[in-house]
Amino acid sequence: MSVASAKFLIFLAATIIVFYIVPSKHRWLVLLASSIAFYLIAGSWRFLPFIIFTSLVIWLASTRIGKLYEELETKLKAEGLDRKGKKALKDEYKKKAKTSLVLSLVLCIGILCVTKFTKYVVAYLNLFMVSRGNEPRFGIEWLIVPLGISYYTFSTVGYILDVYWKRYKYESNFLRFFLYAIFFPHIMQGPISRYNLLGQSLKQELKYDSQRIVFGAQLMMWGFFKKLVIADRLNKLVTTVFNGEVQAGSVFLVALFFDALMIYTDFSGYTDIARGASQIFGVELEQNFNHPFFSKSVTEFWRRWHMSLGSWFKDYVFYPVTVSNWMKKLNKFNLKHLPSRVTKTISVAIPCLITWFLTGLWHGTGKTYVAWGIYYGVLITISVGFQDEFASLNKLLRIKTKSYSFRGFQMFRTFCIFMGGRLLTSAGGLHNSLMVVKNIIGNFQPWKLVDESLYGYGIDRKEMGLLIVCLIVLWAVSMLQERVHIREIIARQNVVVRWALMYLIIFVILIFGVYGAGYDASAFIYTQY
Repeated sequence: MSVASAKFLIFLAATIIVFYIVPSKHRWLVLLASSIAFYLIAGSWRFLPFIIFTSLVIWLASTRIGKLYEELETKLKAEGLDRKGKKALKDEYKKKAKTSLVLSLVLCIGILCVTKFTKYVVAYLNLFMVSRGNEPRFGIEWLIVPLGISYYTFSTVGYILDVYWKRYKYESNFLRFFLYAIFFPHIMQGPISRYNLLGQSLKQELKYDSQRIVFGAQLMMWGFFKKLVIADRLNKLVTTVFNGEVQAGSVFLVALFFDALMIYTDFSGYTDIARGASQIFGVELEQNFNHPFFSKSVTEFWRRWHMSLGSWFKDYVFYPVTVSNWMKKLNKFNLKHLPSRVTKTISVAIPCLITWFLTGLWHGTGKTYVAWGIYYGVLITISVGFQDEFASLNKLLRIKTKSYSFRGFQMFRTFCIFMGGRLLTSAGGLHNSLMVVKNIIGNFQPWKLVDESLYGYGIDRKEMGLLIVCLIVLWAVSMLQERVHIREIIARQNVVVRWALMYLIIFVILIFGVYGAGYDASAFIYTQY
């Protein structure tokens, strides 16, 4: 069950009705029951044991860790312990807590790794069998990939690490914790929520607020617009180009441009729907996108794109690697044997490359996503490690870095870098990516952009015109959102204006949305009127 479907809207409406009928102190139970029901409907009953097991393991381990810390505090307050005795006691309890942490992480991350990597291991084993003249013997029919496993695993792993690091207290009620793990608006595509935000929000008394419901509905409508009107229409052209025969380089370049916009409108559209649905219940989900195409550097881009994932890797991978004992020893060794400038670059490069290698594996397995992770790891290492050199170069060339023209160039450069990253994963393999690059360089054929050839790749002239208008609207609204809170401005308008805007976007979605294979937008529009 996709969130961009009529079935989801019916499910959401039913949940909202029951949610506000039930007394406020029991409403979290409605969300729990609805989340379980959503998981069963959207996925399969076979998936449910996995998320229950993961949640139970993390909850039991975090509860044990929390109680060990409480017991330690009690014993430390006892009289008769000197400094040495206290240190020994702390080391003993820290070791017990670490054992619980490691065992839970091995189990939960192990399940994630099995679901992500098994098919590739099986493929290589079968390839090895064939190379030896044997028939492939291994299959993956038995493999179950639970719905949203990457998201709920990262959410729960982040929770237990925060408990272990004493960032906040453990949750003593398993059902409360399970609701945090399975909360249906964010289970399939995030955002990857932190327990101190989402978990605590779900523990509050969730009361009726008409303004919040309206804001949530407006955000959902904006998400549907981005997903159904823009992303799904872009997807038709992008899929046709990359899945078809070899095209002119100019066509590939247009497809790459649209592909970048497609993944943004698709993913951010889903996030808006999820956040809007959650707001209706009085629960705030983290912002996951903050107009990333306005970024002036690749590092800023990844602070604006999939923000919850970037924040997760920063807090649970990058910083721990940076301050780890082995990294400190390596930096100390380098300072003695290498120039300080080289040591500084290495101290940035290693944590960055490790983080982005793992980020690539999180997005997908195979050589393409490894290359994608290395691509961004190297670029961000260069951007951060040589920041002073770039500033000196700009000064030497007398570039006015505060000018609008330079900022525009920076945004264009960042967008091109993102397109390069998408090329590694969208073309269907590194060989195909290389083929696209060769066509762009050696077989550009610019006349394909003006001879109506583009209208043969899934969308016609009318749809292309509609697409351009919608992208302009998206850009204009994004510019406004950078400066003001649009929903608050709408809320201050007269009721006629407010409802007119709501009906307008609903009609735009219903009339111009793309609703699956075989749907002809132009036939629907012009035949009915």
